[in-house]
Amino acid sequence: MLEERRSSWDEFRQRNIKRWGKAFDLLETQIVICTEAGEEFNSSYRKIAVEENDIVFDLIVRHHARACQISQEILCLLKSGYADAAHARWRALHEVNVTARFIGKHGRDCAERFYFHEVVDSYSAMREHKKYEDRLQEKGPSEEEIKACKVQYDNLIKRFGKKYGDHYGWASYLFPTHRRVGFAALEKDVELDHMRPYYSWASQNIHSGSKGMRNRLGLCETGKDILLVGQSDAGVIDPGHAAALSLGQITSTLLMMKPTFDSIVLMELINEFQRDIGETFMELSRCKNS
Repeated sequence: MLEERRSSWDEFRQRNIKRWGKAFDLLETQIVICTEAGEEFNSSYRKIAVEENDIVFDLIVRHHARACQISQEILCLLKSGYADAAHARWRALHEVNVTARFIGKHGRDCAERFYFHEVVDSYSAMREHKKYEDRLQEKGPSEEEIKACKVQYDNLIKRFGKKYGDHYGWASYLFPTHRRVGFAALEKDVELDHMRPYYSWASQNIHSGSKGMRNRLGLCETGKDILLVGQSDAGVIDPGHAAALSLGQITSTLLMMKPTFDSIVLMELINEFQRDIGETFMELSRCKNS
């Protein structure tokens, strides 16, 4: 059974790559370019950043590295025939991109608040685990560990204010009129709120809502009511092109911290790849439908 299944898997992947290979190759090339740009940038400026305790540099470099990894995951899912999963991973890529741009825009104070917010997340997670440790049959943190984390938590709340304890509390000081800050506020602040419809669309592939139950990217080329449980060669255009755009944007955020003539040329090259990737996906889609 496994032998037949794996043979079928390999045959599908070959057909899928034959159909979309030109676009996949362009996306993979862009991922390599952006990854190598990040490696070069980090090796060139890391020593100075450490000497100057440049936390903005560190966080944006780390966000960029994460974006490169997520982009590779998206490409892997697209090649394997899982467009809906790739779309869900783009949602994460978009969040990483927006967060990096937001930190880059607002500087060191924002970066420090983001960095220390790990304590807030840890304290919440520790309490949650402790609450359900019996039902999980997995020992949670000790009371001493929770108390030690609580001391750090209380110090941060005292330093940054009560709202710091919220999910996006690290950004709340920049939105004094907001009762509770959400991701949409960050999107708008960095002028990426026009991606909100696509973000909401991608969220359907994460949450178990009614809309996502029937509207599957993998079924976009058929009008039949099919229960999709495996691979499909349909629906790759939006997650593929969106990944190219978001990766390009966060790479530009990284490079613009230390702009040079070479980095500006590189950003223009990446922009050309973004356009080519979108156009190639569309071209290949029309060939299938003609």
